[in-house]
Amino acid sequence: MSQLIDLTGKKYGLLTVVSRKTGTRGYVEWNCICECGKKTVVRGSNLKNGSVKSCGCLKHQKHNTHHLSNTRLYRIWSHIKRRCNDTKSEAYKYYGKRGITICNEWLEFTTFYKWAIDNGYKDGLTIDRIDNNKGYSPDNCRWVTRKKQANNRRSCLYFDYRGKTQNLMEWCNELDLDYKLVNSRIKKLGWDFEKAINTPVEVSKRSSKNGRIYTKRNTERCT
Repeated sequence: MSQLIDLTGKKYGLLTVVSRKTGTRGYVEWNCICECGKKTVVRGSNLKNGSVKSCGCLKHQKHNTHHLSNTRLYRIWSHIKRRCNDTKSEAYKYYGKRGITICNEWLEFTTFYKWAIDNGYKDGLTIDRIDNNKGYSPDNCRWVTRKKQANNRRSCLYFDYRGKTQNLMEWCNELDLDYKLVNSRIKKLGWDFEKAINTPVEVSKRSSKNGRIYTKRNTERCT
């Protein structure tokens, strides 16, 4: 007869083994506690082969996911996955192609849902990445108002320059440029990025297609 292996303290899925259950016949059972807080008894063989991973709450969560599929949170989650992983998405070039990813734990909606509820989600708030160069994960995301996110997204144009890629706001900060001026040249006048940042700024009280836009700065060449 093989020697009994003590499973006490080991973790299987959401279950942590607390002690062996006494008084059983024919098979070994173990007292476990689930991450949800519920206690349960599981056969050792089912723990080791992975057929039982929770007290039953995991299956319940997956079964009830469809009840949330019409919610705003589910749509937000779907859009995140699509822009990060779907090469056919129009937004992919701004996210997945740039290396913006969604963390593995959020590939499951129930995990994302729990994080959202625990971290202040309310209808009307939007998900925002704290560092725009990093992906979607619990340590880099927060819920903010649309106004705050709009301010964060005003630099959503990305440009390759000097061997690296940054958004317009980051380039303006690095090169000490007037963001509104450069943004106006690109969006309103149709200038390319290098022309917009390298054309000298002239003090003027008028705005024209020549790019002479009023500024408090002295005439200088942006480099």
